Amino acid sequence: MTGMTRRSRYWLGSGIAFAALCAVLAFSPSLPGQGRGQGDGQGAGGGRGNRPAVAEVPKGFYDPGLNTHLLPPGGATPRLSDGHVDFTGRYYPNGVGRMVGSYTPGGVDANAASILPPEAKQEQPVFKPETKAKYQFPTPYGTCAPGGTPTSMTTQATEHGPVQLISQPGVMWVLTEFPQAIHWIPTDGRKHSDDPDVSYGGESVAHWEGDTLVVDTVAIDTRMRNISVGIFGDAAAWTHSDKEHVIERFSRPSKNYLNYQVTVEDPVVLAKPFNSAVERWTLAQAKDDTWTEYLCTANEDSDAYKKIDEGYREKYEKGETGNTTDGEGNPIR
Repeated sequence: MTGMTRRSRYWLGSGIAFAALCAVLAFSPSLPGQGRGQGDGQGAGGGRGNRPAVAEVPKGFYDPGLNTHLLPPGGATPRLSDGHVDFTGRYYPNGVGRMVGSYTPGGVDANAASILPPEAKQEQPVFKPETKAKYQFPTPYGTCAPGGTPTSMTTQATEHGPVQLISQPGVMWVLTEFPQAIHWIPTDGRKHSDDPDVSYGGESVAHWEGDTLVVDTVAIDTRMRNISVGIFGDAAAWTHSDKEHVIERFSRPSKNYLNYQVTVEDPVVLAKPFNSAVERWTLAQAKDDTWTEYLCTANEDSDAYKKIDEGYREKYEKGETGNTTDGEGNPIR
C-alpha cells in the first residue's frame, strides 16, 4: 500500500474519487484493515437499487461476503484484573465491525453504516465571529494533516479507519492507522504537570467515572487541526488556540461496542464549549483483521491538484464544498 491512499474524502470531486478507487482496485490486492472473512457469516447479497452486484473483487476489499448488519452486543464487557473496563480491541467507526465507506457496494444496513446511530443529535461548534479568518479554514488540499487530540478519533467519521485500543491497569494506548498516531493515556488518576510539554496528542490524564474513562487533555500543539469536530469532513476543519482543552469519554457497554464522546473548550475560538454526540464504534469481526502501516505523503498530490477544476478548487479553499454549506454558504446542520 506504499504511496496508495485508503481514505475516502467525501469532499473530493466525483471524478477524482472514482479515479482513486480505480487505482486502488488496479494495484492493491488487499486493502489494509478489511479482513477476508466475517464472524457471523451475514452476506451483502446483491446491489442496492439499480446497482449490480459485485461479481469479482480483490480479497479483503469491499468483499460482498463481509458483514453488512448491525452487530449484536456480543457478550459482557471485558474487565481488567483491577476490575475496570478492558477497552483492548480493534474498532471501526460504525455498527458493522469492519470498514464501511462510500465505496461499499449495496446491502449495508443504513442504520449500521454511520459512526453516529440514527437517533444521535450532533450539535455544531459556535465560534466567536472575530476568529473566522485565523482559525476557520479547510485543510489545504494535498496536506497530510498530522494526528492529534481529538482529530485522530473524530476524523474517522469520513476516513472510516480503525482504532486500536490497548488497556492495562493504570494505562491505555490509542493507536490509529490514519493518521498514524500513538496516544499514551495514564488512567491512574494523576494530575496534569505544572508545565506540560506541547505535542499533537497533548498531555493527557484520565480518571474513571463508574465504567466511563474520562480523558482530560491540554497542551495540544496549535498546528493540530480539529477535523470532523462538528461538521464532518476536512472542509469544515478548524484550528485552535493554546487554551484548547479536550475531554474525551470512552465507554464499552458490551463486548462488540465502544462509545466515544468529546467536549472541546477553547475560550479564544469558541463562544461556548462544543459537545459532540456519542459516536458508535464496533469491534472488528474478521479474525485476520490486523494492523496495517499507513503512510500519507503529499508528493503525488500536487500534480493532481493542478488538474482540479479551478472553480471547484476555489470553492474548496473557501470551505464551500463537501456538502458542508448550503447554497448561501450557511453550514448544514
